[in-house]
Amino acid sequence: MTGTSTRALVRILFLEEWRLHTELFGGRRFVAFPAVIAALVAVCGIGLVRTGTDPDAVVFGVSTLVFAFGLYSGTAGFVGDDMLENALGEVSLLLGSSAMLPLSERRLLTVFLVKDALYYCLLFVLPIAAGVSVLAGGPLEWASALGYHWLLLSLLFVAGMALTVAAITARTRGVSGRTLAGVVVLGVGTLWVGGFLGDLSGLVAAATGSVGGSLVLALASCGLAALSLRWYDPTDSRPTTTAADRFTGLNRRLSTVGPESGLVTKTLLELGRSSGGYWKPVVSASILFALVTFLVGVVRDVTGVEPAPGIFFGGVLGLSAFTTYNWVTQFDSVEEYLTYPIDVATLFRAKAVAFVVVNTPAVAVPYAGAVLWFGASGLDAAVGAVVLAGYSLYYYGLTVYLAGFDPNEFLFDGVRFSLFTAGVALVLVPTLVSGFVAVSPSPTLALALCLSSVLVGGVGVALLSRAGTRWREIYHQG
Repeated sequence: MTGTSTRALVRILFLEEWRLHTELFGGRRFVAFPAVIAALVAVCGIGLVRTGTDPDAVVFGVSTLVFAFGLYSGTAGFVGDDMLENALGEVSLLLGSSAMLPLSERRLLTVFLVKDALYYCLLFVLPIAAGVSVLAGGPLEWASALGYHWLLLSLLFVAGMALTVAAITARTRGVSGRTLAGVVVLGVGTLWVGGFLGDLSGLVAAATGSVGGSLVLALASCGLAALSLRWYDPTDSRPTTTAADRFTGLNRRLSTVGPESGLVTKTLLELGRSSGGYWKPVVSASILFALVTFLVGVVRDVTGVEPAPGIFFGGVLGLSAFTTYNWVTQFDSVEEYLTYPIDVATLFRAKAVAFVVVNTPAVAVPYAGAVLWFGASGLDAAVGAVVLAGYSLYYYGLTVYLAGFDPNEFLFDGVRFSLFTAGVALVLVPTLVSGFVAVSPSPTLALALCLSSVLVGGVGVALLSRAGTRWREIYHQG
């Protein structure tokens, strides 16, 4: 493939990505999304600094999130055709054209990942850098900080992508998931033994705080990605297996659910048979737990105040309702059921039951770990459990009402994402403040939080009930 044809392919892939985003997420509402992201980062950053948080800690927190986004984005080029069809409908993407056109699959994948790195660094990483650069001060300082933070975050984003591509390549060459997990554990253990785990911000600063460090990180990321793509086996596929009949037994145990028990069973089986299976919601909640634990440590080091762990973790871990709902709706769409005598509201109720079955143990384990690790009092742990239950229902109802069966898509819709953020902040911010003000909650505060959690959970149930009617009208109207 010549340089001219490569540039043409990059341009076409850019246009394809932009067209998909604008058509899926509402045109101008998607264009507004980067501005929403910049505003949110700026407001949150200023708020944290005004309340005593070190600006460097804010930058490190944002860097961590961008790196995690890079890890996730590295999977984009390897998504199967069936998953793309579930998400986008019956479309033919250029990425999947190597089987029909004289294009090398490895070369096409390489160009696609390069396009992804450029696209997301411009459309998402740049607004995040613009938001965090507001902490620098006046216009001149902001302009200077913008270039630095954009370079820093872009390098971390690409590093995350490169690590994911390397892991996927290793799987295509027969390396087991347990081996990869062992490598991760070994790496974290090495950092911990070496005393570097407690100063990850120092490692990030060392890697990106100088021209030499940035150059080393860039070369290492590009080199790892190049080697991974060179060794990637595009012919690798999972062997076909025969699964036993688990539907009948599981459906019988769920018969008390009601007439939608079959739909609940279908959802649970699809989740269990997918890559990662039932561990995916657990891993998502565990990542959120690790992030919150880190933030608690940062706040404690900066302000000397450690929040009430039960209340704090109960409020934040409830956000895993969004990721869990994404997993239980990942493999189907409402349109698939419109040809059957199934009411849309019934379908939403079935997903709600599946959500409760999957999400309850997924958040209960990290929550129990949090209250034990931080030594929460009995009252704090009990109140936090009520908060976790009520807020999970609220976040779930809010997600379903705004997003229907497409929780991932509305993240790129500026209007709906702003509404979701405002809805979360409305209940979460006062709760977090309560956790900081009262490290050991009084009976009065405990009663108030329990009552408000029950009220908030009721709002979530009401939103869920209304969502069935709302989305039935939307889907039937096309």
